[in-house]
Amino acid sequence: MRNALGLDISHKTFDAALLIDGVVKTAKFENGIKGFEKLKDWLNTFNHSDIHICMEATGNYFEDIADYMGNDYKVSVINPLKISDYAKSRFSRTKTDKQDAKLIAEYCSTALPKDLPLRKPLSKAHYRLKRVLALQEQLIESQTAEKNRLSAAKDEFVKQIHLENIIHIQKQLNLVKLEIEKVIQHSELKDVSDGLVTIPSVGKLTAAILTNHLLSGTFKNAAQFVAFAGLSPQQRQSGTSVNIKSGITRFGNRRLRAALFMPAMVAYARGYFPEFVKRLKQKKKKPKVIITAIMRKLAVIAFNIYKNKTTYQPERYKAV
Repeated sequence: MRNALGLDISHKTFDAALLIDGVVKTAKFENGIKGFEKLKDWLNTFNHSDIHICMEATGNYFEDIADYMGNDYKVSVINPLKISDYAKSRFSRTKTDKQDAKLIAEYCSTALPKDLPLRKPLSKAHYRLKRVLALQEQLIESQTAEKNRLSAAKDEFVKQIHLENIIHIQKQLNLVKLEIEKVIQHSELKDVSDGLVTIPSVGKLTAAILTNHLLSGTFKNAAQFVAFAGLSPQQRQSGTSVNIKSGITRFGNRRLRAALFMPAMVAYARGYFPEFVKRLKQKKKKPKVIITAIMRKLAVIAFNIYKNKTTYQPERYKAV
């Protein structure tokens, strides 16, 4: 077990739970620079420099404290689903900020190193890309909600209002798309994005999303990036009574996985990876499974292009 600090972060405050030698200490701080400084002073009273700090990836409330504490400590930002499943494994039914911080600390203390990826500080350009992409996702969700309301509406006046809202959001999405293309031109981001758009079926927007996540993580290999996207297959088997067909895990970044879906559909429809698809069809794989495999393949290619600072090489990924 490692010394661990769990943080449960909200807009204005955050709860801290420090787990050292099996003993838990808790405190609450303001979510701001003054609170960060007080947290650091509080940790210094325990005379331990080897504390691993963990927090959930919820909204963007964690970003400032993750960057601040990352200058002096190991910091990991954890998928909330993992914390949720950990809570279920502990039969935890209490739901308070303090209890959540304790659960995060326990997970941080006992998790395998591979499940605690270290966060690295982001540049100003990368932060801007991240936030513009987040805005785009919010607008898409709003537009989808308006379309659903339009479909369900019975009154003509109500329909007209929803239709106008959809049109207005689309105009905003067009502006956001132009802003993403502008932001991605920053040298640090452009070098990565330019390599990614050489991948068949990967356009500028997908490249921007991939760039964001590749630069955000500390992935040691393609398998880790695939797992981060939630595209690693899983098999459930136990003796002779349980033998469920493999599928992708529900863990992983939903936004990244969604961004790879349409390029995979395009690659499948246009036959960009013919030998790869042919081999899967010979194994009687259904189209849905093949598309998921192409999503996984695209993630692997993207990681290798980023890692090797190169462009797409057809001969290398012809049938892999």
